[in-house]
Amino acid sequence: MGAVKPQDKYLDINRLRLHYLDWGDYDHQPMLLLHGFLSHAHAWDDFALSFRSRFHVIALDQRGHGESEWSREAAYTLDDHFVDIAPFVEALNLRRLILIGHSMGGRNALFYTACISQNVERLVLVEARPGNSPLASEALKHLIENLPLQANSLDEVVRAVQAIYPYLSWEICHQMVGYGFKQTADGKFVPRDDIRMIQQSQRSGYVIEDLWPFMKNISCPTLVVRGKESPFLSREDAERMCKVIPKAEWKEIPQATHIPVQENPIAFNRVVSHFLNL
Repeated sequence: MGAVKPQDKYLDINRLRLHYLDWGDYDHQPMLLLHGFLSHAHAWDDFALSFRSRFHVIALDQRGHGESEWSREAAYTLDDHFVDIAPFVEALNLRRLILIGHSMGGRNALFYTACISQNVERLVLVEARPGNSPLASEALKHLIENLPLQANSLDEVVRAVQAIYPYLSWEICHQMVGYGFKQTADGKFVPRDDIRMIQQSQRSGYVIEDLWPFMKNISCPTLVVRGKESPFLSREDAERMCKVIPKAEWKEIPQATHIPVQENPIAFNRVVSHFLNL
């Protein structure tokens, strides 16, 4: 991690206090980053450091994650995220937006762009599965079952996360875990996320909303990214997405599974830079 740090900011949307990281430089084109399920805005820290000199980078803690408030009604559907993201973009007056989302955040980014396409200039979908498949559902189940809900130390959590993502370095993993877990009064470490999201996913059989029908509405240039060894987004689905989205292309990141942004940051940043014509 570099010495430059973002500002912690908050915005009240839909009776929820949403936290976001603002990397400044307001004269630049805005870039909004949306993290994945059970993650947080700080997952983008290293990526933001690499792009902050050319863009006004903002990373949002989506509802129920990171430092943002939990939904009182445990409302965490695609529509619930949409009604946060749309007014968030409006409140900050983000135009000609570069929108980048990972996994759940990628699905939210896809849906937002399909609904309000005029605000997004370029879209990057990282490991954002468009619908359901047995392999992806099993991968989500494996992730949830192996992520500790209570641990005696951060190192214990880091070891568990590295077992899920073997390409993830200790340094990056420790940084992600440090922001993703908090210490309780009895000294234990627990996730900052609303665990009701986990319970909902388990009750649904790890099924998600189908986004295939919305893709034809995306008019901006779109980059679909998958980790080469990912069980979440298949190569077949990535290729099909690029046939349905009018101006899409897809790239694979080697030595990466479901979180290529952190598992192979050099290769990921290179692919995104090329897509953005940097």
